Amino acid sequence: MTHRIKMTDTNIKIIRKEKFKEYLFPGMIGGFLLGLFIFLFSIIDNSFKESVKMGMGWMGIILLFAVIGFFSEEWYQRKRKLKKLQSGKYRELLNLGLKINNDLDLAGNINDFYVKFYLDKKYVKPNKYIDKHYANIYCFPQSFEGFQEVIDRIKNIPEVQNAGWGFGTLTLIYEENTENLVSPIELSIDYLKEASILPLSKSEWDKTFGKELKWEREKEEKARTKQILKIGKLDIKYIKNKN
Repeated sequence: MTHRIKMTDTNIKIIRKEKFKEYLFPGMIGGFLLGLFIFLFSIIDNSFKESVKMGMGWMGIILLFAVIGFFSEEWYQRKRKLKKLQSGKYRELLNLGLKINNDLDLAGNINDFYVKFYLDKKYVKPNKYIDKHYANIYCFPQSFEGFQEVIDRIKNIPEVQNAGWGFGTLTLIYEENTENLVSPIELSIDYLKEASILPLSKSEWDKTFGKELKWEREKEEKARTKQILKIGKLDIKYIKNKN
C-alpha cells in the first residue's frame, strides 16, 4: 500500500506572507503611474473630482490584479507544486531522505553529501511549459587537478544533459522528460568519492560560498534597482527584471 505524505506533515507554508510586498510594491508603483496618467488625461474634459475618481479607480484595479497574482502564485501554484513533489517519480527522492523545504525544493544528505534538488519551468510554446530538473551537490575539491575529468564523467551519465561546478556546488542539469532522477545523483556522488572530493555541509557552505554568492546576487540586484520615491521612511524602489 502506497503511503502518501500529508500536506500538513511537511510543515510547509503554502502562502508566504513575507512575499506579499514583492507583488504589492510593483502594483502600487504601476497603479500610481497609471492612475496619474488617467487623471491628467481625464482632467482635460472632466472636473477635478471626476478625474480623481477615474485615476483612483484604475489604481485600485492594478492593485487588485497584484493581489490576485499573489494568491495565484503563493497559494494555487505552490499547492499544485507541493502535491507534485509528494508523488510520482519525486517520491524516490523522498525515500532517499530528501525533504521538502519552504522553497519547495527537495534537500538533505545522501551518502554524506548535502543535495538540493529543484524544478524550474521551461517555455515550450504559448501557454505550455515543461518541468526542468536540477540537482546541486555541495562539494569542494582538495585539488582542481583532474577535477574536470570527474565532471566529464558525470556529463556522460545518460540522464544528465550538462554539469558544472561553481560556488561550492556541482550542478546537474537533467535531460528533459527524464524519469530516473535518483541514479544521476548517486552515480555523481560515487564519482566524487572516488576522486576524494570533499562533501560540504549546508552550514559550511552558508559560511563560505553562500556568503559570497549572496554578495554577488545583492550586487547584481542593486545594479537593477531604481529609486522611485523616498519620503522619510517611505522608500519605493523598482527592480528591473533580469534580461
